[in-house]
Amino acid sequence: MGDLRSYSPSYLRGWGGLSAAHNSMARFNIDNPAALGNIGGSIFDFAANGNVVLMKSNSSSGAFGYSAPEYMSLAIPLKRMKAGLAFGLQSFTRNNYNITQNNDSSDVNAASYNTYVGQGGTYKVFMASGMKLKNFSFGLKANYVFGTMNYVSTLVFPDSINGYNSLKHGDKTLGDFLFEGGLQYKIKLKSERHLDLGICGNLQTNLNATQDLLFERFLNNGLVNDTVYNVSGVKGVLIYPMQYRAGILYTRDNKFSVGAQFSSSAWSNYSSFGEKDSVTNTWKISSGLEWIPNAKSMDGYFNRVSYRFGIYSGINYVSLNGKSLTENGITLGFGFPIRHSSSELNLNFDISKIGSLNTNNFQEYYFRGTFAFSLNDFWFIKRKYD
Repeated sequence: MGDLRSYSPSYLRGWGGLSAAHNSMARFNIDNPAALGNIGGSIFDFAANGNVVLMKSNSSSGAFGYSAPEYMSLAIPLKRMKAGLAFGLQSFTRNNYNITQNNDSSDVNAASYNTYVGQGGTYKVFMASGMKLKNFSFGLKANYVFGTMNYVSTLVFPDSINGYNSLKHGDKTLGDFLFEGGLQYKIKLKSERHLDLGICGNLQTNLNATQDLLFERFLNNGLVNDTVYNVSGVKGVLIYPMQYRAGILYTRDNKFSVGAQFSSSAWSNYSSFGEKDSVTNTWKISSGLEWIPNAKSMDGYFNRVSYRFGIYSGINYVSLNGKSLTENGITLGFGFPIRHSSSELNLNFDISKIGSLNTNNFQEYYFRGTFAFSLNDFWFIKRKYD
């Protein structure tokens, strides 16, 4: 599948990505469609991210980075129905790696190296709807998943005159529907205080795909000696696993929120064209908080800024040599209000460690930054007095 993109909207990533239970009048929760029943105005969102990855084993190390747009969406309230409707484009998975592995040998002619290159990605065009009935909200999100993932691997014997080098090239193209759903329940406490419960996710889904495969042998002079096979348009299925996220959130309106979330996915059921991969079931526990010093301040801008912090710990979906990889991280974020409105610029950071040199002989450090802006319909109202 490649590198999976974050489920949570940008404004939640700074405090642990607590998307299952969160809802707001001025913010669109792209992960749980049930939250659409609570929006109070039209909301346009755009987000982009940048990533730096440091990889290390007991024998080697490497680093790479990339950046890309992440999602764009428009949410519209249907006030008479106490419901909301949303449309958008969202990054789903991304391939972006280039790895070289040296295979040393005392025999010069047997020394070799492997290269592994991945490019491309997949996206989701979605339509979502949510409705609120008293304190209960429910929603459904329909995604059309599309895109192509490219994989190239080579085995080269650089010092062998007659050695047969090999190249494998594969393209997988997805084009099918994926449905997600969510539920939320609000418990009203004292004035401006409430407790929110939520769950969202998807059932296991078979995604139709096509595959092109090419396997060649070539000599060091670059000439192709033999095409072992070359097929295109092979139809198959990618089994995307069941996943869910459940959370709880305590909020004092326009002041602070604090909560926790549990996430799980059955990646051991994943397969692509009948082939299993080195993936395992996952779980993650997240917690975080958001604090606004004084949301109604007229003269102190930074009193109206949202300050966010979160932590998480769990098991990554990738396994290495049959062993799971732990994943632990911290998050930090800021929501900068635009004028005296509910529109805001969001800046979030996520630092995580995956794996362990002692347990897995491998570890990764991820540094992720997300920039986003959210404009609600109050932004577009022409003010008579400024």
